Amino acid sequence: MKTTITTAVIFLAVAARSSVVFDVSTEPGGQGIRMSWVTNRWVCHDITEEGLNKNISWAFVDVGLANGCTLYEEADCKGEHVDIEKNNSNILGPGAVNLTDVSFDDKASSWSCY
Repeated sequence: MKTTITTAVIFLAVAARSSVVFDVSTEPGGQGIRMSWVTNRWVCHDITEEGLNKNISWAFVDVGLANGCTLYEEADCKGEHVDIEKNNSNILGPGAVNLTDVSFDDKASSWSCY
């Protein structure tokens, strides 16, 4: 019994920190330069890849345990931001967001998932 409980606790601890795949691109609809990042939740990332900083127009929370990811206007996950929520409807998989539709086109300098 103790082994079962210990295994369950370890599994839950690992699952809570599981990876998330977050995709972005420089053009609406996932076109242009495209980048996929694999990360743990609650970690801030500055956008340092050439051609992406302040040049993202589309975002998609692909797979993982996150409820969504947030794009921030400034480095270090500060400033104006927009949440890219995972689609939790009956459709399999999350939904993509054209940042032109939410007035955040070409603004992002950092991101994190939650």
